[in-house]
Amino acid sequence: MQNRLNGKKRISIVFAAFTAGAFAGLMPSVATVDALADTNLEHMTLQEIVVTDSIITESATVVGAKTIEKGKNTTIPDAIKDEPDITISRRAVVGDTKDIVSIRGLSTNRIELDINGRPVNASGVVGGYYIDWGTIPLDNIEKIEVIRGGSSALYGNNNLGGVINVITKSPTESPTFTLYGNVATADGLDLAQNYRFSHSYKIGAFGYSLGGSYQKADAFLWNNDFEGKNVTVNTEIDMPLSGLLTLGMQYSENNRGFIVNNRRSSDPDDPGFTQKINPDYPLSLGENLAPPFGRAYLASAGATSEKTKYYLDLGYEQLIGDALVEFKLYKNIEDRDEENYSMNGLVPGYSAGTLVVDQSVASDRSYGGSLKATVPFGDHELIGGVQYKVLSYGDITVNHIDVAYNGSPNSSSEPSQEAEMIGYFLQDTWNISDKFILTAGLRYDTYELKPINNAPLAELSDETLAPKLTGTYAITDEDTLTASIYQSNRTPGLPEMWWWANGMTRGNPTLVPEKNNAAEMIYQHRFSPTTQTRVSGYYYDIDDYIMMRFDPDWRGVYNIDQVQIYGASIEQQLGLTSWLSARASLTYQESKKEGDVFDTARLTDELDFLPQWKASLGLEFKLPYQATVTTDFHYSSDRSGIYAYTNSSGRALKRLVTVDSSLTCDLNVKVPVLEQGELSLFAQNLFNASYEEAYGYPLPGILVGTSFKWNF
Repeated sequence: MQNRLNGKKRISIVFAAFTAGAFAGLMPSVATVDALADTNLEHMTLQEIVVTDSIITESATVVGAKTIEKGKNTTIPDAIKDEPDITISRRAVVGDTKDIVSIRGLSTNRIELDINGRPVNASGVVGGYYIDWGTIPLDNIEKIEVIRGGSSALYGNNNLGGVINVITKSPTESPTFTLYGNVATADGLDLAQNYRFSHSYKIGAFGYSLGGSYQKADAFLWNNDFEGKNVTVNTEIDMPLSGLLTLGMQYSENNRGFIVNNRRSSDPDDPGFTQKINPDYPLSLGENLAPPFGRAYLASAGATSEKTKYYLDLGYEQLIGDALVEFKLYKNIEDRDEENYSMNGLVPGYSAGTLVVDQSVASDRSYGGSLKATVPFGDHELIGGVQYKVLSYGDITVNHIDVAYNGSPNSSSEPSQEAEMIGYFLQDTWNISDKFILTAGLRYDTYELKPINNAPLAELSDETLAPKLTGTYAITDEDTLTASIYQSNRTPGLPEMWWWANGMTRGNPTLVPEKNNAAEMIYQHRFSPTTQTRVSGYYYDIDDYIMMRFDPDWRGVYNIDQVQIYGASIEQQLGLTSWLSARASLTYQESKKEGDVFDTARLTDELDFLPQWKASLGLEFKLPYQATVTTDFHYSSDRSGIYAYTNSSGRALKRLVTVDSSLTCDLNVKVPVLEQGELSLFAQNLFNASYEEAYGYPLPGILVGTSFKWNF
């Protein structure tokens, strides 16, 4: 898939033939021309993380592409948590399905997640463009590409924060098979388990790769047990005239408990805020089922969600002369079955354990496709295209609702809206000299949200134009500089549109797309083949930042007039000796906002819960007999945000709260077993730090475990 043009590495994007003539004289593309491949000069906006199952890696840090072992890493956030500019905000060690990743302060509704170039952000009836990281494990993944920011015109209008593109394994001419398993435990967490396998093989013109996993974790917070299963199948068929047909399917099934509030009061000034309801679990806040209409949707013991998801893909690649053309179709199918039970003492006459709501939610029915082409000519490589996407969901079926407990009836409903999005792209990379490459691009997006099934919702349509420009200059053989200036846009998601029309603003004023005027710079100095330093900085000026808020007396979506986010990071990779390597990073980030109608008291002029400083340090020691020891330190400074609650008098209030700074240490020891196996012992949070990544949700102390891997 990635070596289809004359054996060179290419990046293909969506192609519309009629745009090529209109834009051919305008601009250049993405750093993959033949001449660029010869000089190895590429833009540094794209970083690659190689995900390996190998028993012993050459080094945990490899200059150029970074290498991580899957090991106890089970999801994409696990693999990228040490990257500069990336913040993780988990509520649980395993199975957290909420918004847990942000890039440069912009969370997953502003991050595009792709698998082999196709978007997998869900439309959702809650969350909007959300990413359920728990349904995308590392089973069959070969590489993760990370682009910070929206400097590339290749991707959709949802990538202000960046793009994470997951590349799955390609079939291999020799069959491969990997088995892996680990178990871990911590104080208050009885057992967490993870088992997986992967297999690939190519027989003649037909090739396939398979992956599967099973995860299970007991509850650490009240009721947050988790069980997940995943199977991925990818096939490739070589076609006549250098064509390639691909078919893919991923199935996942997750069962998770909704976290139950374990504080007697939500008011921080009330003594009940620090008193447990259930002494067997830590103090924590809880969560609601969706949509949150009434007491029956406030999670209680036994509240569960069973989610099933299918990703279906069809693709075809064809070489036509020197051009590579690619066609793709995809479909998302996601369903949730949810149950909740009565809470003791909440409603007179009800003790704990009575079924109060049972509902089925067809939460995603999105589909789309793209037509792509990459056309090299001279010192240029032109890439242009069109992408089509429909965001949609299905019925919400209320199988049972206890009206007396809930306080009001909730009925089944048909979907009320869908969104159609079309994006047109053109980029061209120009190899000006062996020291300078320039990429210019233009992206034009249309967006139309339409009410369906006679729903009384407002329509919204808009169009955006986003120019991009990136240049890379090799100052010396060791020093390289990349700079970008660009615009990127974001249109609202389906639930954001629903809450804008039905929330506190009642559709007035009009919700408008975000526009980000951005500048970035990356400088890299290479000391040796194994040692380099990379420094980056960025500045975002976002007009009409879209905000969704839920608090006791205010629910809805609105535009913040302006948000500014800026920061810098430094990353060091060191090959110190033949037996010791190190990696370190330090990130600084800051935000400012103006015109937030929710924060009338002006509690803060910053975005919620963005740490100003983040740092990591990793060391790898090579021991005799190919054994290795790795240790990783992680630091995050304080992060503050607005907490809305109801006090003991029933009054809705807001206050600024803080997640305290944290320093944690992880340790891993691995030794080879025979020629094909590996045994590991690991400890996370070795110093037993008491810390949170998300306000109100403590994480476990020392977690210890063991793992075994076998390749054959």
